[in-house]
Amino acid sequence: MSWITLDKIKKLQEQFDFVQINESDKGFHSVEVPKENFKQFVQFLKEDPDYRFKMFIDWTIVDHGQKADPRFQGVLILFSPEYKERIIVKTWATEETLPTLTDIWAGAKWAEREAWDMFGIKFEGHQNLVRMFMWETYPYHPLRKDFPLKGYEEVELPSLNEKERMDQLEGLQNYSRMHTALPTLEDLEITQKKRMPNKKSQVVLNWGPLHPGTHGTIWFLFDMEGEYVQECDIIIGQLHRGVEKLAENLNVQQIIPYTDRMDYIASMNENHSVCVAAEKLLGIHEKIPEKAKYIRTMLAELSRINSHLLWLGTYALDLGALTMFLYTFREREKIMDIFEGITGARFTINYFRVGGVYADLPYGALDAIEHFIKDFPTRLNDYETLLTRNRIWLRRNIDVGIITEEDVYSYGLTGAVARASGVPYDLRIIDKYDAYGEVEFDVPVGEKGDSYDRYLVRIEEMKQSARIVQQCIEKLRKMSKNDPFFFEPEDKKMKITIDGRGTKLFKGEVYAGADNPRGELGVYIFMPKDGIKPHRFRLRSGAFYNLQIFPKLMVGRPIADAITILSTIDPVVGETDR
Repeated sequence: MSWITLDKIKKLQEQFDFVQINESDKGFHSVEVPKENFKQFVQFLKEDPDYRFKMFIDWTIVDHGQKADPRFQGVLILFSPEYKERIIVKTWATEETLPTLTDIWAGAKWAEREAWDMFGIKFEGHQNLVRMFMWETYPYHPLRKDFPLKGYEEVELPSLNEKERMDQLEGLQNYSRMHTALPTLEDLEITQKKRMPNKKSQVVLNWGPLHPGTHGTIWFLFDMEGEYVQECDIIIGQLHRGVEKLAENLNVQQIIPYTDRMDYIASMNENHSVCVAAEKLLGIHEKIPEKAKYIRTMLAELSRINSHLLWLGTYALDLGALTMFLYTFREREKIMDIFEGITGARFTINYFRVGGVYADLPYGALDAIEHFIKDFPTRLNDYETLLTRNRIWLRRNIDVGIITEEDVYSYGLTGAVARASGVPYDLRIIDKYDAYGEVEFDVPVGEKGDSYDRYLVRIEEMKQSARIVQQCIEKLRKMSKNDPFFFEPEDKKMKITIDGRGTKLFKGEVYAGADNPRGELGVYIFMPKDGIKPHRFRLRSGAFYNLQIFPKLMVGRPIADAITILSTIDPVVGETDR
């Protein structure tokens, strides 16, 4: 990935004497500024013509432990679309407070709520600093280092079995009666009122948390005047499992199966992000065997097709077109069969590894993939014949939920959602990880940024993915079955094992990721010293930041557009909640 150069950072230091430079031998230089100068500095980075870091990527916290003073550090990641560079800016949270960035980037709103929820950091000037995942009356902040991994077991939840057997439980049934806290109906009512404190209109309509149209457990609140939405908010967290907390207690190979459960529709792509980031921190990303790079690229693109097919089928179903759902699941089933033949798993794959892949492709795998890729364009053409010029489809999508280019930068939108608004932001092009620098493909972009453009971009992305897969097949056919599929370090001091045992991460930090079907899943790893477990493991979710723009798009729209807008944003709750 292209990062700001050391020369450009030093020019910043010449201009601002309070800037400290953290140099890294891996090219990930970051800058540190005092809290009182932080907003002035990042505003300069956004507006100065020599830098133009106007795209928000992520804003999170590192807990340096109870003995550190100050203890918490804010980490801001920005991107310059003009210069194709990233920068990391850090500042210390004195008295556990930081200035809000919501008046500079709209995307900071949810990031700051998450930081308050998980770390207890208050943001001065934030207009409604409520919790992001937990309910409002929850007293703890789970990502603090002093919060126990299993939580605080303070609520008694006896099993129904105990009524018959009393205390005579044995074996697997002999578990603790104590459980971590759960929200009561009163807690949920308080949470709902806090999210929308100023009801303006006739009625607040609840949509979810369990509704087929939400495609997951999301709770939407619509403040409505007749059929039109005046205000909207979203309550997420029902699937929050503390993946970042778990990851900070595992080695990097052990983390990979947990990411399967985030975006379970594109689990292969989620694994990919962790591998790319860890390999960069280890400094082995350029040493990964060519065969492993092409296998990962090929399967990641098949997974993108798989994910977009599920999106297309359910999206059309939401708007009343049942047949499309049956067609797309027919093709999707073929891809699932290919995955099962290669990895032994259909859904939560866990095949990629830090260093390569778990095993070589089995005999016949390339033939099966090539057969699918040759047949797929005909099927895709059938889908377009049914939908693309259908007048009902056009009326339900054109001019609905328009996202501007400025929205993309301010909210940190990525993936097909950003590209449909004319922003060609794509990590596969910027970073060229794995074999993406070796294959030819186009990045489709939209013109208007409405729901119809998001539909067209995803259709074109499936065509481009098929093109990439075909190139990977041709390259892999030329390789020998004896070519390595996993990196074997020559240096005995470095261990990279498929099961993760003995694999140490080096002191330093890294931010890297992959362009997944639902946007950029970035991984930030911070290591104050060499070790097996990451000190800070941050997952920057594309689905999370993309979903954040939904309330803005709904204001002034009829409630019937909610299903169209949500479907074209295409979030997966397992990833938004993590």
